[in-house]
Amino acid sequence: MPMRATTVRFGEALWSLVEREAGREGVSSAQFIRDATIVRVAYAMGQRGDPEFEAALGRTTAPTPAEVDPHHRQALLEAAAAAVADPERVEAVLATGLLDSDITPEFDRLARLASHVLNAPVALGSLVDADRQFFKSCLGLPEPWASKRGSPLSHSFCQHPVASREPLLVDDAREHPLLRDNLAIRDMGVIAYAGVPLIDAAGFALGTLCVIDSKPRHWTTHQLELLRDLAASVVTEISLARVVAPSPAQQPHGV
Repeated sequence: MPMRATTVRFGEALWSLVEREAGREGVSSAQFIRDATIVRVAYAMGQRGDPEFEAALGRTTAPTPAEVDPHHRQALLEAAAAAVADPERVEAVLATGLLDSDITPEFDRLARLASHVLNAPVALGSLVDADRQFFKSCLGLPEPWASKRGSPLSHSFCQHPVASREPLLVDDAREHPLLRDNLAIRDMGVIAYAGVPLIDAAGFALGTLCVIDSKPRHWTTHQLELLRDLAASVVTEISLARVVAPSPAQQPHGV
């Protein structure tokens, strides 16, 4: 879709406020205005609650069958595990330099936006390793997971959009044929889930930006598009972090 040129005219006083608040968030004024626009659009559409608009959007994915043949289910789970464990993909995750890294405002800001615009109590920016997921950003997750900032893949929904390289929308995981036995339901209270894979410039799915609810809910096409936009910003932050971080060859000897 082509970019549409717009001119935003602010008075000096308002522009100064925008620049000041953008600086506090650690982003450019343009990014600050973009993020604010996403929030405002989502709020307006939610407040309006136009049934014709919702009908036009429709569902984002085909309904999930209630049952899957056990052998087929096991084959799907094994295929997902193999895709997640792919050595080249895992190497791309390690190359970000973000596994087990400190909390940073840039990633947390995008998680807060995802939580706000999708009205979800939990939002995570995850990096999926071969046998675990690390939460680079973590908002609203219960303990002890919030402090651990990660979980084994036995407690991971994010591995599935990483494996498929497609968004995953789940209204009620307890009824989902592939997820209903996932321990995240019991131990983390994950019932509804919407996740978008974070795909880097080389085409590797590194993790997800996802939102979670502890009760069943329906996700719309509009909400998915908002999550996609925010996920693109997360990928940008990952790329910037990779550029800034020194490569192993640049590390001082003895470090």
